Amino acid sequence: MTSGSTELTELLDAWFAGWTALRSYRTSFDTGYHAALRTDRSGDWEYFICDPAPAPFAILAAEVVLAEQRALCVLGPDIHRYVKQAHAAGLGLLSTSEQLMTVRMDSQDSQDAFLGDPELVLNVSPLGGKRVASSCRARFAGSIVRGKTVLASGKVAVYGDYAVFDQIETHPSHRRLGYGRALMQSLTARAKEFPVTTGLLLASTDGQRLYYKMGWRSTTSVTVLVPRARLAKMAADR
Repeated sequence: MTSGSTELTELLDAWFAGWTALRSYRTSFDTGYHAALRTDRSGDWEYFICDPAPAPFAILAAEVVLAEQRALCVLGPDIHRYVKQAHAAGLGLLSTSEQLMTVRMDSQDSQDAFLGDPELVLNVSPLGGKRVASSCRARFAGSIVRGKTVLASGKVAVYGDYAVFDQIETHPSHRRLGYGRALMQSLTARAKEFPVTTGLLLASTDGQRLYYKMGWRSTTSVTVLVPRARLAKMAADR
């Protein structure tokens, strides 16, 4: 399923607000489009746009090609067109594996997960810090812990009618045991203390398997484009 451009832009607005607030990213709209400074990853700007026409695509491509570590993320269905435009602008394809996913929150449980093991501890608490004055109404971080081992962790932000989930991670040695699902359920319960209607997240290939089982559905693909010099360097380092 792919949403119309207006709906997709609204989803991007909400996801970007929640995602950047949860990660305390510096943001910019100087180009007229969303940009986040990925200080914890590339150290440079990452730009986002929905199903762009040639003119806005060219604007962002010109910004991205200026620095090797920059990236352009395009939300939309026409991957072939985006890649063709990228090649003409000096960019290349890094990934098409991520999906923007949504779920109706009224279909999700409103109770904390029952862990059924006295050694497991569930922690879900509000986040403060740098982004406490952001446009998000609330932010929560959660984890499931056994002793000193964090079995699963993640975050959720409430932005308008949206619950934006991020960094849902399960310890590599404890995957497919239900911890990720249990954590998602508990984060959802906190988000549903607010009048949210839609859950929203950007999912990797591995994450998509879990979310589909929980009733989430893909809204659109995310095409990640980077300067060709970066791709050449990555190939040389392999």
